Amino acid sequence: MTVSLNQFADHDRYNGWIYEEIERVLGREVLEVGSGTGNITRFLAQEDRQVVATDGLPAYREHLRRLYAGNGNIEVSEFDLNSAAPPDFVERQFDSVVCLNVLEHIEDDLGALREMRRVIRPGGYLALLVPSHPVLYGKFDLAVGHFRRYSKSPLLKLLRQAEFEVNSIKFFNIAAVIPWLVNGRIFKRDYLPEDQTRMVNLLVPVLKLERLIGPPCGLSLIALAQKTERSES
Repeated sequence: MTVSLNQFADHDRYNGWIYEEIERVLGREVLEVGSGTGNITRFLAQEDRQVVATDGLPAYREHLRRLYAGNGNIEVSEFDLNSAAPPDFVERQFDSVVCLNVLEHIEDDLGALREMRRVIRPGGYLALLVPSHPVLYGKFDLAVGHFRRYSKSPLLKLLRQAEFEVNSIKFFNIAAVIPWLVNGRIFKRDYLPEDQTRMVNLLVPVLKLERLIGPPCGLSLIALAQKTERSES
């Protein structure tokens, strides 16, 4: 059994928690790169934002079109981070680009960051979430096509190489580190047990308390980075 994005589709508390962590840098026009099944898309479209939901896979784009048919705040388009940014996106320019659990699937992650930067207007933001701690890389990562997991300092360096000014990088979801290690490295599973993902979703109100301690580790890293005038020079 291999996990898919559908396993997380109904986990609204968890997806809402991710949204809360990036909400402060979202502008009026948001480009979501790698929308998948749209787990976060509807959160992004709150506050009357205009959202362009994209994916490189036709099946996901078709799913998104069906899911958000009739929603005037959400349009669906194609953006494959393995290729150059669509010229109309570069011309349009967005206030914010959201890229959650996608960059680790791209072999040329620096190139992908540079392409995302091209579609952000000066002063706009990139909200990025990636899996953390290379030591956690296991069968599940391999099964879902992860090239890597990230450490904090190399991710900071990578964003700076892509000419972003990094406002913050922090660990996210400390409680999931041990279960991930046990499942992926000890039991060699290539899936996440459904009862565990449901439990994480139910416990989100408690898990949010990690904000009080600034967790020293976590299943993911969240980076908020800006395309500033200085990064233009």
